Amino acid sequence: MKDRSVSWTDAKSVALLLARATAPRRGAVSSATGAGGARAEAARGVRAPAALAPAAEPAVTQPKAPPPAVVPRLEQPSDNPSDRLDALLAWTLDHHRCTGAFVADDNGLTLSAHGISEAHVSLVGPLLSALVAVRSIPGIDATAGALWLGTNMMSWVEARTERGGFCLGAVGAEALSTQAFEQLKEALETTVRGL
Repeated sequence: MKDRSVSWTDAKSVALLLARATAPRRGAVSSATGAGGARAEAARGVRAPAALAPAAEPAVTQPKAPPPAVVPRLEQPSDNPSDRLDALLAWTLDHHRCTGAFVADDNGLTLSAHGISEAHVSLVGPLLSALVAVRSIPGIDATAGALWLGTNMMSWVEARTERGGFCLGAVGAEALSTQAFEQLKEALETTVRGL
């Protein structure tokens, strides 16, 4: 066979490679001479090189993620609805990864907004109206979620009261975590209770 295929191997080449890979290194006492060979060299006055201790590999440690910041519960000392909404938005911006936040009712009316553009505010009404239709699909929970709005991610949670529904939205570079959604929902419920 003159033309060799890609899978063809030469037994002599493989044996030579294996012999080189398993051959003892220079300066190391081979198992063939063993302790007897070392004693014979010592008797002749030839000093065997000291065996090098294997270098201890540094222990590999996984980088530890910083412990998650403890987010305090939102306290609402005021009965004034405007103060309550401002406190909610300030708390959201202080404790969550977002650049803007808003509160809207289930009619899409923006009740309060901080750090978001007028364009985002104008999208809130149609978005919340669309979510009413999504909620009618069995098995779909549209009371929390996230979606891309251009280059920003808008995350939202909703809370229902006897006076209707309210939505707290946060705009940032990424969607909020499940834990953040739970914290936002609890804060929204605390804020809208009694409004």
